[in-house]
Amino acid sequence: MFNTVSYIILFPIAVSVYYLIPQKFRYIWLLAVSMAFYCSKSGSFTMLLAAATIITYVTGLGVYYADDCRIKKLVMTAAIAVLAGTLFVFKYLNFSLGLIGSPVRIDLVLPLGISFYTFQAISYIADIYRDNIEPEKNILKLALFLSFFLSIVSGPINRARDIIPQITEAGDFSMERAKDGMQKMLWGYFLKLAIAGRLAIVVENVYSDPGAMTGFELATAAVFYLFMLYCDFEGYSQIAIGSGYILGIRMKENFCQPFYARSMPEVWRRWHVSLSTWFRDYMYIPLGGSRKGTARKYFNIFVVLLLSGIWHGANLTFFIWGALNGIFNIAGQMLLPVRDRLADMLSDRFFSTQKAGKIFDRVREVMRRIGVYILFSYTFIYFANESVTKAYLAVKGILTRFSLSDAYRVTALGLGKTNLIVVIVMMIFVLVADGAADKRKCDTPALVKRIPAFWRWVIYYALLIAILFSANLSGKEFIYAKM
Repeated sequence: MFNTVSYIILFPIAVSVYYLIPQKFRYIWLLAVSMAFYCSKSGSFTMLLAAATIITYVTGLGVYYADDCRIKKLVMTAAIAVLAGTLFVFKYLNFSLGLIGSPVRIDLVLPLGISFYTFQAISYIADIYRDNIEPEKNILKLALFLSFFLSIVSGPINRARDIIPQITEAGDFSMERAKDGMQKMLWGYFLKLAIAGRLAIVVENVYSDPGAMTGFELATAAVFYLFMLYCDFEGYSQIAIGSGYILGIRMKENFCQPFYARSMPEVWRRWHVSLSTWFRDYMYIPLGGSRKGTARKYFNIFVVLLLSGIWHGANLTFFIWGALNGIFNIAGQMLLPVRDRLADMLSDRFFSTQKAGKIFDRVREVMRRIGVYILFSYTFIYFANESVTKAYLAVKGILTRFSLSDAYRVTALGLGKTNLIVVIVMMIFVLVADGAADKRKCDTPALVKRIPAFWRWVIYYALLIAILFSANLSGKEFIYAKM
């Protein structure tokens, strides 16, 4: 876990050794660190990771050197079936047996990171089959790509063409790169500890018994959960990516200011980017993408988002979450022309002057973003609850028992008035910072670098103080570590 004292102590040691040893041996050191980390967290499942690495390595060579296209496809399909089948057995077998009413149950512990390294292995094999990359001849480098300790727990889901060359061409230590990495890590710890840690208290208290909560409390939990998940997962991602910067390895950004999306399709281009682009490249496009007509395009969107939901966990709530996202994405695309015509009609009739038109466009943009947040928050009610019954009670409570007069009860949900005000102020700060970064087409830590030195250091110290005052919340596990 990144948010532990152990990581704060051990990571600088790992970095120091990394830069002290000769360049050509550095990837071996990173592999040793990754294996030690994985063994300490997942024990005997290290053999499963080793087996997946060997299968991926042999398959890559087989696909690349096979002369017959049919043999290439057969080898690729067989390997992917084995890798995906292993993931299915550990993650979905019990769930599937329950769906068909079987009394048989096979209790298996979910291996650490299996969802992430399986997807990386599949993309590696598929890219070789498509002639996008050549196979890696050094099995140790491939093993490091699949087991890299910064990404194996919760991503980002890396691509071989991005990571393996960086492993091979490791450069010398760069102070500028290290500063960038530490800035990203500082932002990540702030999101995780100062914001997600506080919001989790409210969410857990509300969703522990949704049937007993008021509609306002349930609506607050829905709004808070989405922001909490963003801060938790983006916090993890920023720490992982920032740590990679220090090692000279750049990984894919996982979020791109998702709360500034103006439609449900757009939010999926900004949310968990490494996963959504994986599904785009290896599921949506092979299914036909948008090349086979509108009906087929909508079918492909629904299937991909449904599978995205199932990927997150073996539970009907994730199935519903994925299905709802599919429905909202399709509905958003179908209704877009109607919404645009209606907006043009209102603008022409009631806001015909240039100044009024600009105000109307701005208000419309804000309302679209709020609407996306509300819809996305609604889908995550199913994501947040472990049973369909609890999710149903939460939705029912919002729809039937909502009253603004119950707003005062939120202070009694574990945070208290002071901490509630503090976390809301920090949420507004994140939204403002993300908005400014969105306008400048950069990530938020990079935006902070651009402001004058005095105010930049004011922000750094403020973030650090917020983190230190949230140290008691550091034991919370990152949510995606359970996926």
